[in-house]
Amino acid sequence: MEEKIKKLLKQNNGIITTKQIEEIGIPRVHIKQFVESGIIERAQKGIYISSNMIEDEFYIFQMKNSNAIFSYNTAMYFLGETERTPDKIDVTVYSGYNKQRFPDNIRVHYIKKELLNMGVITVKTPHGFNVKSYNIERTICDIIKGRNTGIDKEQSNKFIRNIIKNNKADISKIYEYAKKLKCTKQLEIVMKWII
Repeated sequence: MEEKIKKLLKQNNGIITTKQIEEIGIPRVHIKQFVESGIIERAQKGIYISSNMIEDEFYIFQMKNSNAIFSYNTAMYFLGETERTPDKIDVTVYSGYNKQRFPDNIRVHYIKKELLNMGVITVKTPHGFNVKSYNIERTICDIIKGRNTGIDKEQSNKFIRNIIKNNKADISKIYEYAKKLKCTKQLEIVMKWII
């Protein structure tokens, strides 16, 4: 059984779930033995990591909450547009999503379900795992629309100015997103201020 677990860990970059363990024919009752013997560590309910691995909170969070997209300050961080590691992790979920099991360091933003995946890209966490985040254009619109949502204003202003002045974003895509997110007027004010 131990070899099966080690093989599964290797196939899944050191992270496995209770469901995956059961799928390879190992009953759930044996998980405690693997933890006690130091093969795996419990990261969160139902998620285990290899004992010689550093826990990646971004990847594990999104593994448990696949409908949560990293956004705002956290998206800026993943896009390499801020050196500051976010003190709170910003995620966007669709309206009505149950956030009861979210850790205290998660700041939740809501959006209509049909707009949730607009501008989603795959980015790498600092530990090299793939997660879903918003692209630069969507992040700009979110920041403009959500000025009073607890985001760092100094960082967000610097981010927007840097992106626009250095042509790092597709302006037509920003306007397309702004129209769908109903923040075109705010965007135009910001664009005048930057230019």
